[in-house]
Amino acid sequence: MISTFLFLLGELLGAVRTKSGMLLIAVVLLIFSFLALFSSFFLLGTPVEEENGPVLAPQEIMAYLSPRLSPGEVEELYSKIREWKDVQRINYLFTQELREDQAGGIFLIRTTSPSAVAPLLETLGSIEGIVRVVSASNPQSTLSLSTPVRIGLLIGLAVSAVASMLAARYGFRELLRSFSEEIQLMHLSGTAEQMIQTPIIALGILCGLVASLLLIVAAYLFHFFAVSHPEAVLRTASGLVEPGRVLTVSLLSLLLGLVMGGLIGVLGASLTGSREFQTYS
Repeated sequence: MISTFLFLLGELLGAVRTKSGMLLIAVVLLIFSFLALFSSFFLLGTPVEEENGPVLAPQEIMAYLSPRLSPGEVEELYSKIREWKDVQRINYLFTQELREDQAGGIFLIRTTSPSAVAPLLETLGSIEGIVRVVSASNPQSTLSLSTPVRIGLLIGLAVSAVASMLAARYGFRELLRSFSEEIQLMHLSGTAEQMIQTPIIALGILCGLVASLLLIVAAYLFHFFAVSHPEAVLRTASGLVEPGRVLTVSLLSLLLGLVMGGLIGVLGASLTGSREFQTYS
């Protein structure tokens, strides 16, 4: 069963010609566009917190203090952090200065270099009395997209989805025409329709997989750039600096790409039942 499937899939791939190959490449690119637009909902935008607070420099960290800390404990913690070798400067701020609607104070910490931010985030997050830490590379906030941008992304999603289906229909029809003799022979020999259609569906899933992998590679390339230059994307694509968000989007895109590929494969497989590929005796 598996050997038959692999044989038919190999024969189907061998039937790819220039025109059908170009159409299938177009399908992959259209699925990639669909996934990129989908990912944009989670990666683009400005952190909501930045609308009411300062934009942190790559070397800065904000540590939110518990309102339960006494003035003495705050002073002790302040002195302790100030002595750390990776801390260049530390300032105490009242939340009212940043229009924060919460109790407790804030330590605004400037590190000696951007590379020192990540380990300090972990250390500060483990200290009792610090309830939250925020940096340029770890905003810890929801992203805000304007309504026109959201509408544009939704329109783009719809257009790319429809275009990928249309391109897939033409692409698979062109491919199956090159494979028509084999399909007709299988029909004559009594081969089950499911056996004929399974490799076609698999080819569609393969297209979705390739598009998903391209999206994941692109997402991580942009992520590495964003981590290296957070000031360049902080106002437009803050989600790119969060590794957890990028990983989640990548996994969702992989799943969505496989689903899209499967739907395209089913669309292509349905063509084998048309009169063009039937044999009448």
